[in-house]
Amino acid sequence: MDIAAVLAAAVQSQASDIHLQEGRLPLLRLGAELFPWGNHRVGGEDISAWLQALGQPFDGRPYVSTAFSWDGRVRCRLHGSREQAGVHVVVRILYPLDMLPPDGDELLLRRLSGLDDGLVLVCGPTGSGKTTALWRILCWANANRRCHIITLEDPIEYVVPGELALISQREYGIHFQSFAEGVREALRQDPDILLVGEMRDRETMDAALTAAETGHLVFATLHTRSAAQAVSRMAGAYAGAEQEEMRCRLAMVLQGILAQRRRDGADGAYIAREILLHTPAVAQLIRSGREHQLATVMQTGAALGMRTMEQALQRHRRNLI
Repeated sequence: MDIAAVLAAAVQSQASDIHLQEGRLPLLRLGAELFPWGNHRVGGEDISAWLQALGQPFDGRPYVSTAFSWDGRVRCRLHGSREQAGVHVVVRILYPLDMLPPDGDELLLRRLSGLDDGLVLVCGPTGSGKTTALWRILCWANANRRCHIITLEDPIEYVVPGELALISQREYGIHFQSFAEGVREALRQDPDILLVGEMRDRETMDAALTAAETGHLVFATLHTRSAAQAVSRMAGAYAGAEQEEMRCRLAMVLQGILAQRRRDGADGAYIAREILLHTPAVAQLIRSGREHQLATVMQTGAALGMRTMEQALQRHRRNLI
């Protein structure tokens, strides 16, 4: 089994993922479905030799996880595990931005990249394009702002050299041991922009809010399906008076929430994006615990650049995105 040939075919067909399961044909994810490739089944020895070459053999571990570059341009994120059928490796392909179709919200993303401070959340399930959206924003800041950008990632996915900006990329487990610690240490190194790969716990949320409150522009991700759920998720990490305080803090620093979903259309996969932006009305709803009413603000906020997920899907159906 020539795994390099599988990678080449996947990139050529713009697949998002590769599945290499011992005893089966390689599978490529195109849109929402998995399609077999080639005529040779994957052997356990093929996977073992490849992982050894990547410096990530199992060596008795139940799983392995790493990221690597392919063909000098494409980055890949790999996760391998042992299971009943043998060994199973999944490779997520991260295409450079110039290999992807343009983003229909480019002007909004540029606007977010130019903010002086505050918190911007990018939300959605795995595979919804959160990382790509964040790096579109950061790459524009990199090319146009004389600033210091610090990223905290798990793992580092896009390797981006500094242009006009200075970029410091740090990986969980190597350069920091928790996202909260990573944020606190980053604040001591004169950052202008922080990327928090994922806000997994209350401690990280506290650190991100503090960073935004102290004059930094913070981008972070959450695994929620809507803007309202993102607010509820953060509020739910606190109780009683602490939750009230957290809502006031979030209302003051939140600049926007982008909630994304990957959808399949007649012309292939696309990203549907819900957009919530800061207004006094939005801040008041967050403070008072009425985030279930945020959809109404988004529905009527088209002139400000806002939209609900349903409006995003309708726009695509009308070929406006």
